[in-house]
Amino acid sequence: MKLKYVLKFMFFLFCVNTTVLVLFTGTINLLLYYDTVVPVRNILRFPLVGFASVLPTLIFVRDKTKETKTVTIIRTALHFILTSGIVFGFVVHYGWLDTANAIFVIAFFLSGYISVHIYQGLRDRKLAKQLNERINAFHNAENATHRD
Repeated sequence: MKLKYVLKFMFFLFCVNTTVLVLFTGTINLLLYYDTVVPVRNILRFPLVGFASVLPTLIFVRDKTKETKTVTIIRTALHFILTSGIVFGFVVHYGWLDTANAIFVIAFFLSGYISVHIYQGLRDRKLAKQLNERINAFHNAENATHRD
């Protein structure tokens, strides 16, 4: 991916992560009947966690050289390790992870991570399909002018 596209995607992911983090926290508080309100200090930490969680996306910036499948798998695995390490590091550091909500936090992280990768894969396929249709239309138009 090009740096410009990665930066746009990171901004989009940051906005989505922060919004979903606020909604997730509110939902968990409602479901588990917590009587305490989330302090403002914790709410102000949400954008920091959202931003830090998208920083490993920079690992996907690459030049125009062809990349092997092995390198792609290694990049994706490294991205997962870095992202989960950063997110869970912040969650543990801020004291947001306890035994009552550990399964919810892990499920939330995995569902978000997997859904973003599925979305990105579908979007890449759609763009590739559109590009192939344009290339085929160009070749068909070019071949239609020549007589056999």
